[in-house]
Amino acid sequence: MMKVIIVDDEKAMHLILTRMLAKLDGVEVMCCFQETATAFSFLTEHKVDLLFVDINMRGENGLDFSRRVRESGCASKIVFVTSYKEYALAAFDVFAFDYIIKPISEERLRMTVQRAYGEIVDGVEGNRECGSEFGPLIDPLTRREIEILQLISNGLNNKEIASHLKLKEGTIKNHIVNIFSKLQVRNRIQAITAGKSIGVIK
Repeated sequence: MMKVIIVDDEKAMHLILTRMLAKLDGVEVMCCFQETATAFSFLTEHKVDLLFVDINMRGENGLDFSRRVRESGCASKIVFVTSYKEYALAAFDVFAFDYIIKPISEERLRMTVQRAYGEIVDGVEGNRECGSEFGPLIDPLTRREIEILQLISNGLNNKEIASHLKLKEGTIKNHIVNIFSKLQVRNRIQAITAGKSIGVIK
């Protein structure tokens, strides 16, 4: 049984996520929290496999909370559930397992939970070290994402990629967020390693 907590200052999200998760086998929602202090205390006393964390909350935000969680040595998988795309790169700096944009679809949530459950059962760390093996992707890279990943591998930065593809730099950043999420990596080097491992780039 995978043990889950929800940290979101909106009670409506507690209800939505709890109902969605209840439809999935092997998931137990242990608690829901509206603020981070009690959530952090709970984590120090209980084993939790998966955290669903909002970013924009009153008081301490989800990113700062997640940094504290990591600094405490807690290895629970963190999934950010938020309305804001612009924090995604920062989220992977705290080893986020996934980054889901609201409104949440049941299929998207199911895929994330199944992947997390599979890694827990197999004993695989959610945040792979560079050079580890990568299996088939649940959510394959699009042609554009593969193209951008190849340009990253070629040494281009975001601005250069945007110029090369005649796209806005912000659009490139969004694509990179999706690439990191799908490959389950936290930086460009790991993304390149993963891309080469699964054969989508040279």
